[in-house]
Amino acid sequence: MTAKIKYKFGRALQRWSDFTTDEKIITVCAIALFLPYFLVAVPSLFAILRALFSSEVRRRMTAVSSSGYIYAAIPILIFPALLFRNWLGIFGGAVIWLMLVFMLYLFTVMRVRFYNNIIDLMLLLSMAAMAVGVADRLLYWLFDIKIFIVLGRTSSVFWNPNFYGYMIELFVLMALYRFEKRHSPWYLVILFANLGSILLCDCRTAWAALGAALLFYAVHYKHNVKWVVVTMLITVSLVILILLVPMFSGRLASNIINYDVDKRSKIWGDAIHWIRQRPVFGYGMDAYREICIRTHAKRVRWHSHNIILNLMLDFGVAGLAYFSAMIGRIIKVLNKPQFCVIYSQIRSLIMVAGLATLIHGVTDVPILGIQTGLALIFIVSGCSVERNERVFKRLNNFCEIYEK
Repeated sequence: MTAKIKYKFGRALQRWSDFTTDEKIITVCAIALFLPYFLVAVPSLFAILRALFSSEVRRRMTAVSSSGYIYAAIPILIFPALLFRNWLGIFGGAVIWLMLVFMLYLFTVMRVRFYNNIIDLMLLLSMAAMAVGVADRLLYWLFDIKIFIVLGRTSSVFWNPNFYGYMIELFVLMALYRFEKRHSPWYLVILFANLGSILLCDCRTAWAALGAALLFYAVHYKHNVKWVVVTMLITVSLVILILLVPMFSGRLASNIINYDVDKRSKIWGDAIHWIRQRPVFGYGMDAYREICIRTHAKRVRWHSHNIILNLMLDFGVAGLAYFSAMIGRIIKVLNKPQFCVIYSQIRSLIMVAGLATLIHGVTDVPILGIQTGLALIFIVSGCSVERNERVFKRLNNFCEIYEK
């Protein structure tokens, strides 16, 4: 066993030494997703600064077809907050733009092997996050000690339980993608371990989003009755567990459900009312919070608890059109015949992760966190592998001809 561990460790070191500078920076950024919340931004900011101030990286970024969309986002993200004098919104808009620059930076680097390495790394770290969550829950049960426990719900190393629930959705889908690729039982262990963790964080929206995403994957991509049956059995088993075990069913009490429905209805109604007042450009990032403060609301909330309403409240119809165009461009790349044939598994991962995000986004805005937003960006960056593999092959062919 010791010899095997040394061999694995030696391979990991060799793989690290083979990485380019960009790949090493991105790897550190992936690891940082599992650090305490505000430390996440440190390596990511370093990567962004490299992308903005390195002429060689800027040249590669400009060559990406979607680069124009990223630079065009500045007025859409910043000006509404300036017009509304939403000073925190200016900072928030700048953060979103920097995350888009980070995404463009990833688009210049991601190739298939590196993409898979990053996903393997994140899956390995998800087990560490699960261990933190379980230990935290045990401390809460045994000694009533709260470290990352929020209202009796586990958040592990993430900002809150809802963010952890969304991260688990992505971990499960990534584990399924890697199992389909390599058929290693360890990926199934990671998959089911994270399914168990989704009970600890007690995020009901995550249960629904993940169940719908897995069912869509089974029906649309596998075309196999076995996959549908297995998915349904897992879903039914989890529902039974949630209903029978008190610690999981507490938030399903009728009064809590009614309270949550009424709360969401009021939030959505307020958001729609405010959107009608400034429908074109919105109020800037974190608009819901800013308006709550200015109207002296009893409780200040950070967002509209719906991804579409929140987008329109922050950036108006202009922002909705902008992000819809960007998503459409990514889908166009994913639907290229060559991408569908050669990289069909990456395509299915991106599409199913996007579906889970949209379903979760009906009652929450899961991508507002730095950790959650960057995790989705890492998955979406797989849309660039076809282009990068083609460019890499062309460069290799050129080098071979030049050497001759």
